[in-house]
Amino acid sequence: MSYILPAILALLLHLALGLSFILHQFGDLKQSRPMPRHIQAQMYDIKALSVARQKLKNTAKDVELAKDKTPELKKPEPEVEKPDIAPKPEPKPKVDQLQKDREVEKQKKAEQRKLDALKLKEQVAKKKADAKKQRDIESKRKLLAKEKAEKEKRLKDKKRQEEQARKKQQKLEAEKKSAADKKRKEQVRVEKKKLAEKRKREEQARIKALQQQIADEEQFAAEQIAQEMASGIDVYIKRMLKGNFRIPSTARNGIKALVRIKLLASGRVISVELVDSSGNAAFDKAAEQAVWRTESFPRVAEIARASPAYFNRELRTFLLSFKPEDLRW
Repeated sequence: MSYILPAILALLLHLALGLSFILHQFGDLKQSRPMPRHIQAQMYDIKALSVARQKLKNTAKDVELAKDKTPELKKPEPEVEKPDIAPKPEPKPKVDQLQKDREVEKQKKAEQRKLDALKLKEQVAKKKADAKKQRDIESKRKLLAKEKAEKEKRLKDKKRQEEQARKKQQKLEAEKKSAADKKRKEQVRVEKKKLAEKRKREEQARIKALQQQIADEEQFAAEQIAQEMASGIDVYIKRMLKGNFRIPSTARNGIKALVRIKLLASGRVISVELVDSSGNAAFDKAAEQAVWRTESFPRVAEIARASPAYFNRELRTFLLSFKPEDLRW
C-alpha cells in the first residue's frame, strides 16, 4: 500500500507534463510561422504535429506501463491480531528528483524546439529554392515561348515578304506580257492599216488609171468628134463674120489685118485684139467691129460640149486674118 500513492502521483505528473508539452508545441507552431498579411490561410507543420502525436502516444504507453508495474493487490489475509505497533510514516517524494526531471524535460523541449525550428528553416529554404527553381523554369519557359513566337513571327514575315515579292514579280510579268501583247496588237493593227492603205492606194490608182484610160478614150473619141465637127470651122467663122463686116471705101486689095479672138465655151466673144495692123485704120476698126457684131458662134459651143479639151486647145483663143478680097461679095 505504501507504493500505490506515489505511483499514481507520478502517473498524473507525467500526464500533466505531456499535455503541457503538446499545448506548448501547438503554441510554438502557431508562433513559429507568422502568416503574411496578404494571406489569410493558416498553415500547420505536419511533421511537428506528427511528432507531437507520437509523444502523446509515448506518454500514453508510459502510463500503461506504470499501471502494469503497479503491484497487484493481494487478497486480504485473515486478520491476525498483531501487537499494536505504531505505523511508519509514508516516504515523501523527493523534490530534487522532480526538479531534475522537469529540467531534463525542459531541456528536451528546448532541443526539440531547436530541431523543429531547424527543420522549419530547412523547409522554408527548400520552399524558397523550389519557388526560385519554379520561377527559373517559368522564366525559361517564357523566354523559350518568346523566342518561339519571335521565330514564328520572323518566318511569317519572311513568308509574307516572299509572297509579296512573288506577287510583285507576277504583276511585273503580267504587265510586261500585257505590254508585249498590246505592242504586238498595235504592230498588227499598224501593219493591217498599212496594208489596207496600200490596197486602197493601189485600188485608187487602178481606178484612177482606169478612169484616166476611160477619160483618155472618151477624150480621144470626143476630139475625134470635135475634129470632125471642127472641119471647115475657119470657113464657118469667116462666113459668120462676112455678114457683119463693113468694108470701108478706103480699103484696097493686098492689105491684111490680123486679129486675136477669145471665146467662151458657149461660143460667145469676150475679147477682140488687133495683133497686126493692115495699115488702114478704118479697115482694122471694121474688122474688130465685125467680130463684136457677130457676138457668138453656136457651132463653137457644140464643139466645146463635144470636147472641152479640143475647145481649150484650138478654139478658146485663135488668130483670124481679114483681107478685103476675101470679104467682098
